Amino acid sequence: MMGAREKSPAPKALTLLRSKSDATDSTYSGTGSSTSSLDEVASPVATSEELVSAGLALDPADVLTDRARGWRSLINTLYSHFDSIADAEKALAKSYRNVATEWNTPSGARDLAFGEKSAIRSVTRLLHDESDRLASQHQAISHSLASQTVASLAAIKKEVKKKLDALEDEQKRRNKERLKDRDAMQKAKENLQKALSFARKNGADHNRYGDPWLANLEVKRKLAIAKAKHEARTVALVDVKRDFSIFESNVIREVRQALNGVASLKEIQEHRSFLAGEIKKTLDALEADKEWKLFCDARLDATGGPAMFEDNDYEGAKDELVQVRKEGSLQRRGKGLVKSYKEYYYFLTAAGYLHEFKQRPSLVRDEKVDPDDSIFMGDCTLEPYKAEDRKPEEFILTEKNEQGKMFQRSSKTFKFLGASMSETKEWHEAISVAAKTTLGVVATGTSSTLGRSSTKVNSVSETVETVTRTVTVEVKKTDS
Repeated sequence: MMGAREKSPAPKALTLLRSKSDATDSTYSGTGSSTSSLDEVASPVATSEELVSAGLALDPADVLTDRARGWRSLINTLYSHFDSIADAEKALAKSYRNVATEWNTPSGARDLAFGEKSAIRSVTRLLHDESDRLASQHQAISHSLASQTVASLAAIKKEVKKKLDALEDEQKRRNKERLKDRDAMQKAKENLQKALSFARKNGADHNRYGDPWLANLEVKRKLAIAKAKHEARTVALVDVKRDFSIFESNVIREVRQALNGVASLKEIQEHRSFLAGEIKKTLDALEADKEWKLFCDARLDATGGPAMFEDNDYEGAKDELVQVRKEGSLQRRGKGLVKSYKEYYYFLTAAGYLHEFKQRPSLVRDEKVDPDDSIFMGDCTLEPYKAEDRKPEEFILTEKNEQGKMFQRSSKTFKFLGASMSETKEWHEAISVAAKTTLGVVATGTSSTLGRSSTKVNSVSETVETVTRTVTVEVKKTDS
């Protein structure tokens, strides 16, 4: 006979913090509070419903893990059931054997009182023979259950545990990664909202969180990465489902064989013929394909492999400040020893940033968009093009260190050159809308006026208001 029966643990509320070694077949009541901690929610004992409550979309692979847990609970209960019966049958066999021995033990008083021809002696012989027969029958049942049914269920239990351990290990890895992606995107969304909020403020810290356009691109990048991973998991799920279907079919076949052994026991048929018939009838109706279809229709296919994250309708995705006002190529004069012009690619955003790249970055891939340089127009003064001391297509942008940051120069100068006059004009006009100050020369006869216009974004209406002030500058007359 098998060793001592495994005792079923008392049911208790599931806590996500339990380690894998603590996982049992206890009832998953889910009464504990939900949490989104990576270590807790990714615990292999978490059910699909608890993962959903923690903020993850239902994943079909988690439903399969639930199914495996159900099989573990069923097989463990079947094992405990028949192991208990085997123990009980063994105990009954021992009791009946003791009774038979007692009836067979000579009794002088009984023999003296009741002669051989007494009906009482016939009763005692009948009780002895019946006790001996029942002892043999119960011993046979116990031996058959222990050596066949219980042994078979023990092997199935081991097989199911091995499968479940593999599924739970994969579930822990998968959901830890899913939660990590979710938290990374939530953080990116929070940064976007901060960038949008501060971009609408007036004051020294209006660009503390950078350009909302870049923050929005980071949200899109995180979203693309997570979706790509989810699509890969969805493709892999086809093989996982097929593998689990085969596993379940094998389990059902082995369970049928184990329980059919119970139904076919001669002793059980005599002892409990009705139960044996019901077991056989039920097992005949147990079909692996039918059971798998019922499960798929009710749960697995119902998940539909949904997208893990929302689409591009998140808050701020279409905000005015995440738009691009102008993009294209411009030449910029080198800052080092080499003063020659080199072509770069620029994005001028609605929040007033001019971002420089060596070449146009891809905005649709999962690659991080990282400008080589970023100039905040709110700290800049834009000088006119067509100035006499430079090429007509050249204009200068000066960025001042308005916030007085340590270890930074008080100002930086950028000299740009358009490929044509029309291109220079387009860029100059676009930048002048965002620049803090725009300078321009206006002829006034014997003298000229240096016009200075400053632009700022109203924090309430977000309209651009322009304040123009003039400063008279004496211009030397030249000899005609």
